[in-house]
Amino acid sequence: MKTIKGTRDFLPEEMILRQQVLEKMKSVFEIFGFQPLETPALESWEVLSAKGGGGPEILKETYNFEDFGGRRVGLRFDLTVPLARVMALNPNLNLPFKRYQIQNVWRYADIAKDRFREFLQADIDTIGSDSMLADAEIIACVISVLTELGFKDFTVRLNNRKILSALAKYAGVSEEKIIETFRIIDKLIKIGEKGVEKELIEKGISKEASKKILEFIKIKGEPVLEKAEKLIKDKEGIEELKQIISYLKQMKVEPKFEIDLSLARGLDYYTGPIFEVFAEEGIGSIAGGGRYDKMIGLFSGKDIPATGISFGIERLIEVIKERKMIEVKKSSVKVFVVAVNEKVRDKVLEIVQLLRNNSVSTDFDLRSRSLSKQLDYANSLMIPNVIIVGEKELKNNSVKLKKMDTGKEISVKIEDIVKSF
Repeated sequence: MKTIKGTRDFLPEEMILRQQVLEKMKSVFEIFGFQPLETPALESWEVLSAKGGGGPEILKETYNFEDFGGRRVGLRFDLTVPLARVMALNPNLNLPFKRYQIQNVWRYADIAKDRFREFLQADIDTIGSDSMLADAEIIACVISVLTELGFKDFTVRLNNRKILSALAKYAGVSEEKIIETFRIIDKLIKIGEKGVEKELIEKGISKEASKKILEFIKIKGEPVLEKAEKLIKDKEGIEELKQIISYLKQMKVEPKFEIDLSLARGLDYYTGPIFEVFAEEGIGSIAGGGRYDKMIGLFSGKDIPATGISFGIERLIEVIKERKMIEVKKSSVKVFVVAVNEKVRDKVLEIVQLLRNNSVSTDFDLRSRSLSKQLDYANSLMIPNVIIVGEKELKNNSVKLKKMDTGKEISVKIEDIVKSF
């Protein structure tokens, strides 16, 4: 008996860490004015496969089946397509609508380190603003989240689908092959320059155009914008990136910026600025997203500007664990109450209830074990405080409070127990 390949169980120690990380993230999201949203795990295939949504590569990885009513349905592959459906079904939502969503998604992809078929995703999105200030705020929120989690030395890689589109046209790529070009460019890290060139040619893009594209995407930093301005007529994409950087500087959010023309983001729905956030050498991408002004219109018939980003939660948590950035707890229990013998059991239950009624996370032994075994159990779960209830102490209406990290014991009156925590 085992879990399905690409899925996992999370035991309490792991879940406590995950919850700590997610609570920190939620707190920052709400400080920035984002509101929570949940959507069903199952969506109709019509929604998931909408043209301009995830694209054919993602749909190949999407779990789908026919339900008992004969309807074709699938498990969501991201949180953006369901958000677009929500906006289409709720046209009276006040705009801009700022939401965060933390839920599982599913993709039948190859399994690797920190890469699973069922995984947690955290998104923030702003719907209803075409200002680059909305994109800048998204990036600023990501930086605040990562700072709160203890990460440093951020690099934000920026690009714009409009720049890529203009450069592709300059290289001689036809309009109908531009989206396919984006998908192939997005594989650069995975398959390398030769692999990208080979796939471009296989898709009917000339060798000359393929070489021009590769020359463009190899340019890094400020020279990219300077060179792009000389080559392309439509400067809108360039100006949008300049605005985002300017707004972030006004917000006093100034991580390292890098204009990276190889950044394409594989999903079809991006229409403007795209960005990925990298934290510290060796960690790789922590979050990625961009602007998708046309997606909601696929469902509602009316385009609404939108921008957002997704966090790689699994990678975040693995790095936090490896670097011990958050104290790992084996239990969320703060106090364990032990009985010296069965004669004091009633008093143990009374004290447990007193602490719980005052919001102190408390547990006690359910197996009538010896004092030493109860202490061993509390210690194995790294419970920081143990209250020892004994007949001798109860005569003075007192108990012993033991700090497990130091072994220090003090006598505490029962009426003062709550004050000790």
